[in-house]
Amino acid sequence: MMKARLRWLALAAGSWMLVGCSHRETPQEVAAAFWQSMADNDASEVVELSTLTESDQFDGYKRSWTNAVPSFGRVVIEDREASIVTRLPSEDVDEGSGGKRLELVTYLVRGEDGWVVDYQRTGDPILNPSPFSGLMGQLNRLGEKLSASFDQSSDELSERMDELAQDLEAYSDELRRQTNEAMRDFSEQLRDAMKDLEDALDEALEDNDQAPQQDRFVLEQASRDLGEKADALEEPTAEHLADASRSIAQAGERLSQLSSETWSEYQAEWEERLDEIRDDMKAFFEDLGQR
Repeated sequence: MMKARLRWLALAAGSWMLVGCSHRETPQEVAAAFWQSMADNDASEVVELSTLTESDQFDGYKRSWTNAVPSFGRVVIEDREASIVTRLPSEDVDEGSGGKRLELVTYLVRGEDGWVVDYQRTGDPILNPSPFSGLMGQLNRLGEKLSASFDQSSDELSERMDELAQDLEAYSDELRRQTNEAMRDFSEQLRDAMKDLEDALDEALEDNDQAPQQDRFVLEQASRDLGEKADALEEPTAEHLADASRSIAQAGERLSQLSSETWSEYQAEWEERLDEIRDDMKAFFEDLGQR
């Protein structure tokens, strides 16, 4: 009897260890396992990974997820809640989707036993799609692309700004209002930074009136362009932000073309100012993608 009890305890301990080893710690891990269970149509596993309490509550969001392999984008974790941008290939969703990918947000909550998917909140936009939820997905993608462009080429930034200007025409009134509000706040910040750089270039010109004429022409052109585009930001539109971004990119290119050593002592300061502006713009687009 004692040996049998010990064997049962050993089996129980072993099972507990296996459960502990397979415990999913992060929202990303839980989301991945959740969508795998959806693809497998495994109701009991979905219950384990979500806020559902009974298998008969599982409805698969009234569509087939067979072989659906999602990709994940932006992850936001705030205390006991998390959200993960989730994209599914069109061939794994509905026929006739026109090649588009379904984009949604997987919402999670953290309880005593760890993270689980908020089944109802995640499924509501799927069961009751709205233009607003679709546009939020577009803005998420746009924010990610804009942010990523800073790691590639300054030229891409202005292209992304133009894309934002075009996409805004299709956004809902509420999303457009939120985006315009963000642009208004950032435009003021960007305008001040561009004006500061313009003043720094003008000061360098005043202190070096004997510098090579070609260099002076380059600096004057950069200063004038920065000032004009900064003034335009008093009317904060996506088009004006696109123009400002091009002006910043061009200023960096122009300053790198200066031939005289006269400007060497200024170069570090100018580059630092440009880096700060780029960082601010990157932060703006990261924030925009989370709205």
